[in-house]
Amino acid sequence: MKYTFLILGICVCGWSCKKDADSGGDKTQLLTSADWKYDNGGIGDANGNILFDFSSFGAIPDCSLDNSVRFNSGGTGTVSENANVCSGAPATASFTWSLSSDQNNLNVSGGAVAGISGNFKIKTLSSSKLTLTKDTTVSGYGSVTAIFNLKH
Repeated sequence: MKYTFLILGICVCGWSCKKDADSGGDKTQLLTSADWKYDNGGIGDANGNILFDFSSFGAIPDCSLDNSVRFNSGGTGTVSENANVCSGAPATASFTWSLSSDQNNLNVSGGAVAGISGNFKIKTLSSSKLTLTKDTTVSGYGSVTAIFNLKH
């Protein structure tokens, strides 16, 4: 009988810990823990697989590739141009952000993700990697999924 309670206690503790790991607080903590930088991206599928890399057709200017994005815990953030400043761009620009109620979508203003605003699906969020996808329309291609991989 005492083993039943031990097993039940372990199961409850495991379930509680799993629930805490999936909570919005942890996603906010992961987003706000450090600056994010562009790693790679492109046009791909809903699973996050890149089929056409942005760099192969110059979709993201070189001067934007070293930018960093800082998400602050209050729903604001800053994009920093860093060393390779785009012509006419301010050294920093502010934006706002929020997570959806189910914690699966990130909404940003001010062009925080490679100069793009709006609602992004969070494909991956870990201590070192953030993968965002966005369904969009590209002239000549139609409906596509844009994929943005950011890293610390």
